[in-house]
Amino acid sequence: MLLKNMPKLSSTSALVLLWAQQECYKSKKAKDYLSQLDLEEGKTLYEQCKDACPYYDEVIKNRKFGVFNLIKKSFSNEINIPQLVIAGAGLDALGIEVTEHYPHTKVFEIDSENMDFKSHLFKNSGNKSTANIAFIEIDLLNTSCIYESLLVHGWDPMESTLLILEGISYYIPEKSIQKLVQVIKPDWIIFEFLKQDEEIATGRREIPIRIFGFISSLCKIPHIVRYNYSKVKKLFNMSVEAKYSMRRLEEMRTGANGLFPTEYSGWIEVCLLASKQMEDNLCITRSGFFLRSG
Repeated sequence: MLLKNMPKLSSTSALVLLWAQQECYKSKKAKDYLSQLDLEEGKTLYEQCKDACPYYDEVIKNRKFGVFNLIKKSFSNEINIPQLVIAGAGLDALGIEVTEHYPHTKVFEIDSENMDFKSHLFKNSGNKSTANIAFIEIDLLNTSCIYESLLVHGWDPMESTLLILEGISYYIPEKSIQKLVQVIKPDWIIFEFLKQDEEIATGRREIPIRIFGFISSLCKIPHIVRYNYSKVKKLFNMSVEAKYSMRRLEEMRTGANGLFPTEYSGWIEVCLLASKQMEDNLCITRSGFFLRSG
């Protein structure tokens, strides 16, 4: 049920939610929250992107499947992760979904806008308590303030943290992401990124150029940032414990490779990074828990 007098979402905020639709999140909390959002503002941009790539919704569904799969992988086999920070959380329901699956984990969502609004929607959907989730509105480039705000909301820097960087690596300068990671010092990072041209099939390189061109034009973003795994490891000084190409994500999610038959046919990757301490712990106590891939 849509709220009366609800502020309009920006077209870009609505876009990802239109792509993902309801398929990505199954919990009652997430569905009740999402049912309140009016996505009308994003439909023109959605149609523009659909014209550039008719199956782009499958890209986003695969991406989100991969992120949640790595969350589950991180929480499996008795690995204790009491805290999860989602940077650039936006209006997505990932953090809300996590609270239902892992109620003993505290989720901290941070973004530069819509967090107060999101908190209101969350409470309006019948959630009286926000004991295990915090919505923090703060500039992602102001890392010193992020640290203080996390502390105020109950984050403990001495406890293990999983940091999720999904959907923001294209827009934020590398040094700013690096500073954010240095401030939070997570044991684990789930990092999603746009591949460099030479790692994308020639016939598909134009798709992300057009899609991100629409978005960067609307948001006045001067430069779209791309990565490869060498750059990722160097930036974070962490090991790659698992990596999912779009080919692998499609196969895992749908059981087939209809749209992404090769490693080069996709332009988005999702990976799990571990700190040196976590890497050593895995080698000592859980040999074979992850198939080392980087």
